[in-house]
Amino acid sequence: EDRPVFTIFKEQRIEIPLERMSPLLVKAIISIEDQRFYEHHGVDTVRIVAAAVNNLREGRRAQGGSTLTQQLARQAFLNLDKSYRRKLKEVIVAAELEAEYSKQEILELYLNKVYFGDGLHGVEAASLGFFGKHAAELSLSEAALIAGLVKSPSSFAPTVNLKRAIARRDLVLQTMVDSGVVTADEAAAAK
Repeated sequence: EDRPVFTIFKEQRIEIPLERMSPLLVKAIISIEDQRFYEHHGVDTVRIVAAAVNNLREGRRAQGGSTLTQQLARQAFLNLDKSYRRKLKEVIVAAELEAEYSKQEILELYLNKVYFGDGLHGVEAASLGFFGKHAAELSLSEAALIAGLVKSPSSFAPTVNLKRAIARRDLVLQTMVDSGVVTADEAAAAK
């Protein structure tokens, strides 16, 4: 009988329009990944300089300076090698994306593309996969947990390490408070 013995990897992606995503999820992603998203044109020089200073202070690459647009450029059009040449290409593609698409379109493309772990690509697949509900229905706590996965899905996925996932969620909630997206009381209630 001709059938596979096992499956190595199965990608799950369900694309949805931005209007069908929880505004809390969108705000959580922006607050943890790119707080100046609406202020830059694909590359955030302020963030790059701050990350470089912190990295020099730490003596290692502790922080990245990539914007959501740069992350989209890397995921959609470039390889993942860590060379300066690839980083330069990423900056060029990000600038082209910003010239071609609106911020809302970039957000929609990014949120449907980004990897959240467990084979789940895009916010709808992540929402259904982790919480059994659509991205539009996420609570503040759930939105913050999903947003926290972007940095390192293999480290922060609740299916891998629930304690680490909750700590990362709490960090996302704090960035949302710090950026004025939610109140301290709302964040506390979400924990």
